[in-house]
Amino acid sequence: MTQILLLSTYEQGHQPLGLAAPAASLRARGHDVQCVDTAVQSLTPETLDGADLVGISVPMHTAARLGIALSKRVRALNPSAKIVFYGLYASELHDHLVGAGLADAVVGGEYEIGLANIAESLEADDSLRGADGTGSLPLFPRQQYLVPDRAGLPALDEYARYDPGDGDLRLAGYVEASRGCAHVCTHCPLTPTYGGRLRLVQPDVVLADIDALVSLGAEHITFGDPDFFNAIAHADQITSELHRRYPTLTFDATIKVEHLLEHADRIGAFQTRGLSFVTSAFESVDDRLLALLKKGHTQADLEAVLSRAKQIGLTIRPTWLPFTPWTSIQDFLGILNFVAERDLVHAVQPVQYALRLLLPPGSPLVAEAEHDGFLTGFDSDGLSHSWRHPDPLMDTLQARFAAYTSEAAAECDHDDGQRSLGAQFDWIRAETEVAAGVALSAGPNAQTSPPPIPGLTESWFC
Repeated sequence: MTQILLLSTYEQGHQPLGLAAPAASLRARGHDVQCVDTAVQSLTPETLDGADLVGISVPMHTAARLGIALSKRVRALNPSAKIVFYGLYASELHDHLVGAGLADAVVGGEYEIGLANIAESLEADDSLRGADGTGSLPLFPRQQYLVPDRAGLPALDEYARYDPGDGDLRLAGYVEASRGCAHVCTHCPLTPTYGGRLRLVQPDVVLADIDALVSLGAEHITFGDPDFFNAIAHADQITSELHRRYPTLTFDATIKVEHLLEHADRIGAFQTRGLSFVTSAFESVDDRLLALLKKGHTQADLEAVLSRAKQIGLTIRPTWLPFTPWTSIQDFLGILNFVAERDLVHAVQPVQYALRLLLPPGSPLVAEAEHDGFLTGFDSDGLSHSWRHPDPLMDTLQARFAAYTSEAAAECDHDDGQRSLGAQFDWIRAETEVAAGVALSAGPNAQTSPPPIPGLTESWFC
């Protein structure tokens, strides 16, 4: 029996599915599995001592960066343990992680299978030889998923909560009804790994996982699928049964703009089942950039989605990609003006206005940025190809806004005062207008009372 320690560093403010899903698979095969979410739990030397295999979950870019520091600590405290990075970012980082000795192997795609192969190989001859699924090529076999095993994970009150808009915070759970995505947006980290592949989690498994979360106190569920409407019949089946079981349970989901338009006549049914808000990747109001990103929508489509959402009373929380090598200061002002003019100020977390395009290994945009002369090298600490904007002012603004929004978020976290969303927006907009040399807009957003907008208590970013 292999002693396995699964570690998570950061999974966007929710109980880590990246621990619960492989734990179920490995425990079903008879392995001794311990899980530690280092975002909220302490990792002790004693915990590391007994591990034969240490798996580090990397479902996000931030998690991958934090995972490197964690790997170094594991190496120092337990040199004999095998270290495996697994999850969305693992395969594309194979050469960097294995080449630098940060990992003995990586597993991408349907990682449960690869982790099980590694555990069994270690049990057989204390090596990783012959363990299928380790390497730069991710695994994509169709599998019968198991219900995630959340035993030993921190309680839900350690994570982000759901706010229906009135400040009455409720415990929230996180599930995934699918993996991968049927689309290939060029800036998305899913594209290099999944390449348009989609894997559906069996409805009974998703519903059993929700049952478990409700038993832990969850009153709201986040469907963390990259796009909940990739397979709308699947989403329809799950939410219909979900509402039958738990009539007062609310949920949120991420849905592409083009799917919100394509299935506009079906959204009302999801609302009656508890759909509270939708996160949607608007990214830009520049049609040229949207085409480069292969988003499948235009600014006119954004207008149509917001108009429809207003008619049916659906909250849309847009996400943005304001800083890319191809985004001018006028483009960025276009985003800010769009947000202000369409009453979205309180629906967008200010960190969104500071996000900078990541170019991890495998990104389709690396070649484009190189061709246009924007690349400056590879940042091994940042795990991304670095780039410089042709207008130095844009890099300066991004750095300033990142520092400002980080400082504002820290104030909120420490209860030393909170800059309102409106105040932060007004400051960012004014600074951008000064830099662009345009007349300052009226800034009433800091003074206006925010409308009741449902959401989670943690900002969304990668």
